[in-house]
This record gives sequence, structure tokens and C-alpha cells, in this order.
Amino acid sequence: MAETLSSVLKSILDQFNIGDAGLVQDVATAVADGRLNENSNTFIDDIGVVLADNSYIQTRFKGNVERKKQGLQPLPLTEVLALENGYITAMQAANLPSGFYDDPATDFQNFIARNVSVAEVNRRINQGYAAARSADPEVTRQLKELYGVTDGTLAAYFLDPARMETEIAKQVESAQLAAQGRQLAGIQLTQQQAEQLQQAGTTTAAAREGFGAIAQQQDLFQAQMAGEEAIGTAEQVAGTFGTSPEAQQRIATRRRRRQAAFEAGGGFAQTNQFSVGGLGTATT
Repeated sequence: MAETLSSVLKSILDQFNIGDAGLVQDVATAVADGRLNENSNTFIDDIGVVLADNSYIQTRFKGNVERKKQGLQPLPLTEVLALENGYITAMQAANLPSGFYDDPATDFQNFIARNVSVAEVNRRINQGYAAARSADPEVTRQLKELYGVTDGTLAAYFLDPARMETEIAKQVESAQLAAQGRQLAGIQLTQQQAEQLQQAGTTTAAAREGFGAIAQQQDLFQAQMAGEEAIGTAEQVAGTFGTSPEAQQRIATRRRRRQAAFEAGGGFAQTNQFSVGGLGTATT
């Protein structure tokens, strides 16, 4: 009979996603000794009151534990569950990334403890989207181009950068560098190139300087003397920012050759006004 009762109770609790084995056993005991009535319309809420000290209840609904500490009235379990469903619906509707404020046992319980309504969650989500829309459009484009980042991920980042740091902070930095390349030199970096610059510690200011130099030295990179071949954009970037010693050396060699031709009366303008390499140490 006890097993049958436990099975019935587990089936009921499973409908509310709280069918923990330890809770089921404590509920079965409380039903057997008359403290709980499984047929009551308030059965789930009664569990939260009668078994408030149950370890699962304390962990799963720790928002109520925190509310008590703050002198606030604990919420009925059905109200807590309804709020959690509301949070989930709001975040799914906004296409926020999985793992962003969607853990009922942690994130949602913090909301419960702080009296955060579903309407407030929606307001914050809208703020995140508004911030994403007002961000540098080229950086946004690069995030989508290089990483396939969605509007929802961008909104989540602007909603809580610290929370999203491990997920896209480095991607944002890489996209910012790629944006400088696109805007200043018309160069679309690959994901690998952008990440190489980011990992080398290249700042936005250094990227601005480096890509500005590339844009102003295009004559240097074109084949204009006998025996020369054009220096492609990949080498231009790697040599300018020092991520490839070979490319850096090739550019330096060409610069010296052009300078020598100019000094010998060959008619080439001086092109060494920009230093090569070392740009990753610049500060913003």
C-alpha cells in the first residue's frame, strides 16, 4: 500500500517537476499521518508549509528561504512555479541563449527572493535589446559574420555582460578589432585572424592605428617594381600587427627596397612613415 501511495504521489509531484525521491517519501509520510491531504486543492502549497524544513524544498525553493531572512512572506509553491514558467516563457520568446538566467534552482530563485515579476524580467530583456540595437552596427555585423551570434545573444550580453563574459566577451573583442579592419582598411578579417589579434592583446586603439596604416600604404603592397608580387591582405594584417614574423620581414624588406629606389631617383614616394609590428602594445 505504501508503495502504491508513493507512486500516486510521485505522479502528482512529477506534474510540477518536483518529484524528488526524498520529497516523495516525506510527503507520503505526511499523508499517512494526516498532516497532508493529497486530494486537497491546495495540496502543493500545503507541502511548502508542512514540509518547509525538507532539504529538497529548502534547496529547490530557496527563494522562499531568502524571503524569510528578509522578513518577507514566503510565496505559495504554485505561485513560485507559475513565476518560473513566466520567466521561461519571457526568455524563450526573446530568444535569449540557453543557460542565461534559466536555472529554476538558482537564477529564478534569486528573482523570487528579490520580488522580481515577469513584467520586470520582460522590461530588462527589452533594455538588453535596446542596448544591442544602439551598439556599433559594424561590431554587431562582425559578431554575426564571424560567430553567427544571434540578436538574443547580443541582448543577453548587453543585459548582463558579466554573466555572458565566458560566452561571448572574447568574441566581442575580436569583433571590435574586425570592425576596425572593415571600416578603416576595407578588410574583412576571418574568425581566425580576428582571434589572433585578440589573443595577441591588440587593443581597439592599436587596431585603429594598424588598419589606418594599412589603408595608407596600399601602394607599398602592390607590385610596382620588377620582381615584386602583391602582398595580400592576410600578409598585410599579419605583418603590420606582428602575428607573422615572415610577413613582417617581407613588408620591411619591400619598404627598404622602395626607399632605396626612391633615393636612387626611381620616383617612389617614401612609405616608411608607419612602423611595422609592436601595435599590440598600444593602449586605449
